[in-house]
Amino acid sequence: MTITTVNFSVGDPVEHTKYGSGSIVEMEDDKVTVAFDKHGQKRIIARYLTAGRAPPMAANDNAPSAVNPADWHGQPIPARQWYAEDLIPMRQVTILNGDGGVGKSLLALQIAAAGAMEVDTLDIGPAAGRVFYVGAEDEEDEFKRRLADITAAHGKGFSDLSHFRLFPLADQDATLALPDRSGNMQPTALWATIVAAAGEFRPRLIVLDTAADLFGGDEIKRGQVRQFIGMLRQVALGIDCAVVLLAHPSVAGMQSGTGSSGSTAWNNSVRSRLYLTADKDEPDRRILKVMKANYGTTGNEIKLRWRAGAFVLDDGKPSPVNALLAARAERIFRDILTAINASGERVAKTKGVNYAPRVMAERPDAEGLTQKQLEAAMFALLAAGELRIEMEGPPSKLRQRLVLATEQENE
Repeated sequence: MTITTVNFSVGDPVEHTKYGSGSIVEMEDDKVTVAFDKHGQKRIIARYLTAGRAPPMAANDNAPSAVNPADWHGQPIPARQWYAEDLIPMRQVTILNGDGGVGKSLLALQIAAAGAMEVDTLDIGPAAGRVFYVGAEDEEDEFKRRLADITAAHGKGFSDLSHFRLFPLADQDATLALPDRSGNMQPTALWATIVAAAGEFRPRLIVLDTAADLFGGDEIKRGQVRQFIGMLRQVALGIDCAVVLLAHPSVAGMQSGTGSSGSTAWNNSVRSRLYLTADKDEPDRRILKVMKANYGTTGNEIKLRWRAGAFVLDDGKPSPVNALLAARAERIFRDILTAINASGERVAKTKGVNYAPRVMAERPDAEGLTQKQLEAAMFALLAAGELRIEMEGPPSKLRQRLVLATEQENE
């Protein structure tokens, strides 16, 4: 028997004697999937359906209305609002691209923490206020370690992060949106939870880390990408905040130097895109490039260096953060030297087995400081007269011993 099908197309309105009215969302041979108005999606043989009537156009209270620019006459021009001047606009989505391991998560976390602590960082002046950070790649303990370094670098502590809310999702399904059968992106239950919490907390900034974990669609399908970015923009507009989405660049994006990822829709759908890259010649150096700025200037660069768990400016000028990091290194150097001398051991200024910076860098109480950082602290303390060198042993075999000036005075 030959089955004759009605000439339907996806999107057509249809009627069913049991389920009522609906519209076709998928077709396969003589079977169609229908999204019924009152009964959800059903898979139906086409011959049991009849053509439906398109719903009449009805008045919509939320429909857009035309604006007459002449009405603006005499009104003040609103200033552009930024979360970070010329980098992260308010009420928009900004993409921060970066190769794996380059530090884009650390940079985003540092900017967010600075905003929550109401302090400047890297001379970008993030807006003071509440922040949300959704991290799909790291566990809570990793965030604790990173935020300990970031707060210390700014002379702060965990108690100064009361305006910071963190969602560590490394051990969970972090998908925020998935495509349905027709390929349209639909929010997940986690999305509803995050949006509801954000709506109650009202952050100035939401950071989403990373797109690979949060976006459940096909990154090369423009429609799905645009829908996902549209979902994020709705949140930015509804809460009056900035949204920063972290993303890995594609192989082509890395090779071309643009840092773009997947479909061009990622770049085309946002108003701002940043790219963090590493300096091949200097492992601790990073360059933050402005790749797209609809409201600013593209091509700008910010040079950064990794120092003791945080980024600092690499512009050749002294900065408050550099001073804080140097003070921290000097404090740790003094504390370790006191502990070493109290134990009866000795360390020296000259390089060798007992070279002070090398010995100290291997100790757990060095708090992650490198030999190079401890070396800089040692020379700074020597120049300030806070360290002195004692000579021990017989004249034929004198040995150095590094001590604090206060230790000599107390003897």
